[in-house]
Amino acid sequence: MKNRRTDSSRCSDVLSRVLLAVLLALIPLQVPARQSIGGLPSPGEHVSQGSLTLGLGYARDTYLSSVRYNGTAYGIEFDKWRGRKEESFFRYSRLHCNLLGSPMHNRLGGGSTIDANFSVDWALLAPVIENDKDDLLLGPAFLTDMTMLWNRQNGNNPANAQGHVSLGVCLDNTFRFSLPSFPMALQATLFMPLAGIAPAPDYDEPYWYVYRYGDYMKVLHFASLLNTFAVTQQISLVMPVGRNSLKIGYTFDYSRDRLGGHSRYAAYNMFSVGYVMRTVKIRNR
Repeated sequence: MKNRRTDSSRCSDVLSRVLLAVLLALIPLQVPARQSIGGLPSPGEHVSQGSLTLGLGYARDTYLSSVRYNGTAYGIEFDKWRGRKEESFFRYSRLHCNLLGSPMHNRLGGGSTIDANFSVDWALLAPVIENDKDDLLLGPAFLTDMTMLWNRQNGNNPANAQGHVSLGVCLDNTFRFSLPSFPMALQATLFMPLAGIAPAPDYDEPYWYVYRYGDYMKVLHFASLLNTFAVTQQISLVMPVGRNSLKIGYTFDYSRDRLGGHSRYAAYNMFSVGYVMRTVKIRNR
């Protein structure tokens, strides 16, 4: 008989991943002088990373079904660091965008569902540690996330869209090192929402009912750490390729909420391969 994972064990896994990201951000590495690989952008400079991602997705939404679905997930990931004015307190900004899709199935033979997720996270970052070895950045973040699930076996409420618009924090860290004389960088980023607004309809009042009668305020809920938990954790290795760089990374994206009288969670373990480019924006004076 297969053992079923409890909610507490899943929560423990999530907390362990968060702890790993924090540790990666705080443990310094002994590395040589600053390299161009992984260096922070100068004022007006952009460092962009685009990646194709492949991994596994998991979702359960009691608005649609009481069972968990899983399947292979595909996606596109985009990241950008921008250097702001040197005299600014928040000297950098950070943008992360994610688009994921997954055809999922129920391992107990209960049918299939289609999942789509889109998220945009943006942060203003101030340097906490900034030297030749590593850069630790911390600042406030504005985060949006939307997940759409379509259950092909539920004729009553076949689809549900939930997410959040929140304020939170971003922790961003870059380590530069050589192996043995080959310059490389290890990047770790953590986005976490703290409070915001989330749409979630009651089961007896689906979206079409809200649209028909215009009672939109009933589906909006205040989201906080008490009823909504989400985290995006990125770890990537950056290596030089010509004048630009190659990125190989792993992203863990997790969200869970208990809103509108039902619960939902979605998790993605995604591996990515991408390209890094540095560009300079020329400003007219």
